Amino acid sequence: MNLDLVIFDMDGVIFDSEKVYYEANQIAADKLGMDYSLAYYKQFIGAGTDAMRAQMIEDYGGDAQLIDDFLRISEENVHPLVEAGELKLKPGFVELSQYLQANDIAYTLASSNYKSEIEFFLEYTDVDPAAFKTIISADDVAEAKPAPDIFNKAWKKSGAPAREKTIVIEDSFNGIKAANNAEIPVIMVPDIIQPTEEQRKTTVAILDDLISVREYLKNNY
Repeated sequence: MNLDLVIFDMDGVIFDSEKVYYEANQIAADKLGMDYSLAYYKQFIGAGTDAMRAQMIEDYGGDAQLIDDFLRISEENVHPLVEAGELKLKPGFVELSQYLQANDIAYTLASSNYKSEIEFFLEYTDVDPAAFKTIISADDVAEAKPAPDIFNKAWKKSGAPAREKTIVIEDSFNGIKAANNAEIPVIMVPDIIQPTEEQRKTTVAILDDLISVREYLKNNY
């Protein structure tokens, strides 16, 4: 195998969690009487909470208290939704991770989410955190995606293999930009956001699911 490391994004790649976040957001928006939609939410996928807060304050007339209330109520609803069974593993993650293990290819998790949320999701879905070579969260870096910090740190803490022998798996435009900025090849597996011509030019492949990623790695590495 000519592949040493796979770096997984979490939300929308390992977990079908963007739907959970959007549902939690919509609950908050409805409670606060805010005009909110999936189309509006999509711009924040992969960007992190700080970027979302700053843009929403601007978009909602500078009302920081409203947005802080929105984020607080949203956060309060994520765990109950997960506990109600709304969080699912993305199809193919188990099969892909088993393939990587069988071929001695390390894999790492690099997420714009906070460490506490990552741990909660992994525990609730019985995904063993010890299977990952390392886990990098928003708590570990100064700048969220599309800055390269998360992927650079994940790559370095995973042993800094040759970048051309490393692959990032992402679903978001911000994540793809972050991988590009880190100069690490990236595969897009679309979730809520569908690719444009820009993503076709800035990824090594756009694949339907993680089973397709496994087949791509078998055939190309």
